Amino acid sequence: MISKKKILIPIVIILIAACVILFLFLKNNTPKNIVTGSGTIEATEIDISSRLSGEILEITKNEGDAVFKGELLVTIRADELLARRTGFEAQHIEAQRNFLRAKSLFEVGGISKMDFDRAETQYLSAKAQLESVDASLKDARLFSPISGVILLKNFEVGEIAFPGAAIVTLADLSRVMIHIYIDEPYIGLVSLGDEAHIAVDSFPERDFIGAVTYISDEPEFTPKNVQTKEERTKLVFAIKIELENPDGALKPGMPADAEIIIKGKK
Repeated sequence: MISKKKILIPIVIILIAACVILFLFLKNNTPKNIVTGSGTIEATEIDISSRLSGEILEITKNEGDAVFKGELLVTIRADELLARRTGFEAQHIEAQRNFLRAKSLFEVGGISKMDFDRAETQYLSAKAQLESVDASLKDARLFSPISGVILLKNFEVGEIAFPGAAIVTLADLSRVMIHIYIDEPYIGLVSLGDEAHIAVDSFPERDFIGAVTYISDEPEFTPKNVQTKEERTKLVFAIKIELENPDGALKPGMPADAEIIIKGKK
């Protein structure tokens, strides 16, 4: 006769297995209150370039250095402009003297209107030339338009800068962003303004809080930097999350993981 104990053991095993299967099923099919994605930290970048061609005399900062708004960053040699300014300044002084003399004479009828107009035209022309060279000289000293950090130094002292070339690149780290890509079934769950939690390997204990500021209207293929070919063939939607970074802890290029909290399911 089979004992009750031998009968109960298989039953207990079957019940335990059933519970495990049910737990896994519920876990995988219960609606989640988050949408996840990964990307890299990005920051607004500003190229500092000159309108002049000339030798770089000074670059005051190195890569990684903090800068303040209005701080001098680059000085470019402008000897030719300085020489031209000396000549234009002399012409301006002489033209101004002649114009004032002509004005006094014209007011008492000492010269004709034509002579007065000629003196005025010469004065205004000399003034415009001086102002023009002064404006160009301002381009020889480049100041930071923001407070941030030097991301790239593209030239060295002694090299020749040319118009439009970025001498240094600044990053505004006070507010950073991350782009993630999510599959089409989840795009309807995300809304602008949704809270997002950002985690980076460099600060495993910190939870950085941001918000969704952009949701793409059209799908695209997963970016090519994704590792597997299968993942790259998926159609996904781009989402941008922005977050404050007052202490500058988050740096451009840091890998980051994001969890978007879905409204109404918190």
